[in-house]
Amino acid sequence: MKYYISILLLFALYGQANAQITIEAGASWVNTSNVSTVLQDMNFVNNGTFTPGNSAVKFIGNSGSSIAGSSVTSFYTLEVGKTGTNTISLLSNINVNNKVSFLSGLLNLNQKNITLASAAFLENETEVSRITGINGGEVMITLNMSNPNSVNGGNLGAMITSGVNMGTVTIKRGHSASAGTGLTGSINRYYTITPQNNAGLNATFRFRYFDAELNSQTEAGLVMYQSMNSGASWSNLSQNSRSTSANYVEKTGVASFGLQTLGNNNIVITNGVTGLVFTGQRKKATEVQLNWSTLTETNMNGFEVQRKLKTEADFAVRGFVNSKAPGGNSTAKLSYSYLDQNSYADTSYYRLKIVDNTGNFTYSETIAVFTKPKGKGGSGNREMITEASSNTETEMPAKITVGPNPNNGNFWFVVSGIEKETTATLYSMDGRIVRNFKVLNQQQYKVNSISNGIYLLKVPGIDAFRIMVQGSNTSSTTLSTQAATKY
Repeated sequence: MKYYISILLLFALYGQANAQITIEAGASWVNTSNVSTVLQDMNFVNNGTFTPGNSAVKFIGNSGSSIAGSSVTSFYTLEVGKTGTNTISLLSNINVNNKVSFLSGLLNLNQKNITLASAAFLENETEVSRITGINGGEVMITLNMSNPNSVNGGNLGAMITSGVNMGTVTIKRGHSASAGTGLTGSINRYYTITPQNNAGLNATFRFRYFDAELNSQTEAGLVMYQSMNSGASWSNLSQNSRSTSANYVEKTGVASFGLQTLGNNNIVITNGVTGLVFTGQRKKATEVQLNWSTLTETNMNGFEVQRKLKTEADFAVRGFVNSKAPGGNSTAKLSYSYLDQNSYADTSYYRLKIVDNTGNFTYSETIAVFTKPKGKGGSGNREMITEASSNTETEMPAKITVGPNPNNGNFWFVVSGIEKETTATLYSMDGRIVRNFKVLNQQQYKVNSISNGIYLLKVPGIDAFRIMVQGSNTSSTTLSTQAATKY
């Protein structure tokens, strides 16, 4: 039999409800049966000892409540039942032995931590009833993972598959945004995953999130980022699949875990290249010729050539070409080539990983090299694509076309391969949004009077296009746009 204790003590203080239940220092509250304690618009303060047994503590009501005290409270089941968006705020760390059950309302970490027992879990989190905490705090769990298969520890939303015995794994989930070298912004969620064995995992990681956590990131353009130095610098891991309806981004072939988050695929780094032009063509049945050039290079190391065949799930490294820039710096046009031994009889995809001397990197556009004739131009055809569209040859690949580039501040652009109206965004190199455009498929747009500099034109799901403006007479960045004739 389940017993209920309803505590409805309401005290008036300056006309407001301000009731609380307090376990004083030296006092104990012991639950020895399956009892449920209901706190309506009350705070829970534990300065003594609370022994939960198999009980549930349920917070309900029309105003906020808090969990506080000098002692760390261990709950068996904690139920969140606040109306609307009313919140339970943590003023001290807590432990949960069974589950946190969400009925309605929010649970704000408020820079404090929730530690779940190895078999405990979060139940029924939704967009309107969930854990929050943009100012800090984490919910965490530690469990054993031997050859995990879609294991979602504690139902925290970090789903891991690996053929390796990872040993004891600690998963921490936080809700503050991340930033650092290589990452200009992220969603309001991150995971810190620390396996006992953290090498050669070849893991598949599915990162779940809520729409309420997007933090102005474009959902359709989310990719996975990883930091191995506590967020000081970030690597763009890209993505293998994602769903805006099921709210996840998935990456395969993860070698090791660290600090993981999601952000848009528009890395802006101070070092690197400008004016990159990348092309590829099959020269004969066993070789593909890749060519690229840069207008400027800053603190550059070189270019890692990566390839993905049509039947493959991810890119593989084919070789590395060192920068020709003296000391990694050049303001002159430099040209490169790479001959890939490739006998594949269908479509091959290539991209460049552009690496600077500090280890930061970004990616070029992805290009497709066709063996069989496809449209006008035959087997030598080359076109820009995105990873999202690289699994099909029957639809027009999504791409951005800009001309001229470089330019004097006046240029046009066309977005091809999109199904409906979307937003194109022009960024300055410091990450500032210069202008947003509503664009339609294959419609040409003219942009005028842009001041000197380097810009990124970004469309969700398509790699950013670098635009160089030289010789402009405009002293400030002002824009005028108009739709032109259909491209």
